[in-house]
Amino acid sequence: MSGETASLVVAVVGVCGTLASAIFSQQLSQRAKLVELEHMERQRLAEKDSAERERKADQLRTCYTQLNANDRNYRDAMLAYAYAFETGSPGEAEIAEVAAARRAQRDVRAEAQMIASDAVLSSEGAVNAQLTVAYRLLKQIERASDAGARGPLLEEVIKLLDEIILLLSRTRSIMRVELGVTDR
Repeated sequence: MSGETASLVVAVVGVCGTLASAIFSQQLSQRAKLVELEHMERQRLAEKDSAERERKADQLRTCYTQLNANDRNYRDAMLAYAYAFETGSPGEAEIAEVAAARRAQRDVRAEAQMIASDAVLSSEGAVNAQLTVAYRLLKQIERASDAGARGPLLEEVIKLLDEIILLLSRTRSIMRVELGVTDR
């Protein structure tokens, strides 16, 4: 091989090497950008999932707070109504308060049925069942014309409403565990 041929071969190899290094560098750069984009996408999805979990936890906390408050309010309104019967006759304010508390409890309970866990719904269902029995008894008391017949029914209503406190406490404990407020 002559000197010129060797120089030509070296020049061709040099030019090919230079071109190949540019292509190789570009591919490495594209791969690095792709890895970076994939990392950013994973991070974005993780942040989105975290925000969604937090939104659901806030929604559940709000629902549980309202459910607990409305169950207690409904119970308290019926208890005030029962005591008003004991001391005489309830006024329009007590009647309206029971009706409003009943509607509010029903509405919040309907929302809870869509997002609350089975454990909470089961426990709160016992509360609701007892509230319903107490409400029916109060309606019987309203219709009773004999004051003597009201006495035993009022005692039963007050007893039912007092027992609800324990049921509410149990339900609230389940809610607190689910919300991560406590572990027991």
